[in-house]
Amino acid sequence: MVLQRTLCEATALSELAQSLPSRGTPILALSDGSLIHWNLETLPTEARAKILPEIIKSWQQLQAADIPMAGYISAPRTVEATNFLRLEACPYPEPNCNQHCANQLLEHNPCSKIMPLKDALIWQQVLQPGECSPLWRSHSRILQEYEGHWIYFCYLHVGNEIARIEMPEWTALDPNKRSLVISIILAQIQKGYGYPVALAEAHNQAVVTSSDRRRFFALLEQQMQRSGISVTTTAKEARKRSSIA
Repeated sequence: MVLQRTLCEATALSELAQSLPSRGTPILALSDGSLIHWNLETLPTEARAKILPEIIKSWQQLQAADIPMAGYISAPRTVEATNFLRLEACPYPEPNCNQHCANQLLEHNPCSKIMPLKDALIWQQVLQPGECSPLWRSHSRILQEYEGHWIYFCYLHVGNEIARIEMPEWTALDPNKRSLVISIILAQIQKGYGYPVALAEAHNQAVVTSSDRRRFFALLEQQMQRSGISVTTTAKEARKRSSIA
């Protein structure tokens, strides 16, 4: 269900961005969270084939419409940029993890002295509010299935935190589009008092009411009963279902 929701969100974002009349006003397709779907790496190939191509299709539509796209990640815990520092900490003339350190735990490797340093902590010390880090290209394995839509990222000091901004290649490597992305996000953060106002409003609109919750579980139980699956609801589960999100 989570993956289906991700697909629906990508499709809806693309359709909404394309439906807006520009009239000279810049448009940005801004997604809440990472554009790198790490969770797909653990799925069977057949399952990925049902989700990922449709997501990429929605991105291709944005690219064809010349609409930049970005993902906003608040309080990132990634270490992709930090891993670059491992080169300096490596004691071997030619760094080769598979050759030198394959038979030991990661925390025992000579380069692990930088752990548990996160990217955001580094850029918190370097960047001033409103400043952006250099552009990095992610090397996540799942991106090999993105049909050429490689994901680039940078870190942006938004005042109260360091945010990670992810962009597909056709947005990130276009200086005008990349500049537009950063400008719009900073404006959104200013209006939202530290968080993009468009994403905050989207969260408010997506609140699940208690009646929505009851209808969902009723439909779920009907489908389970039709499939011959016994349905037993504990007191704890019944209380959780009636809670207001």
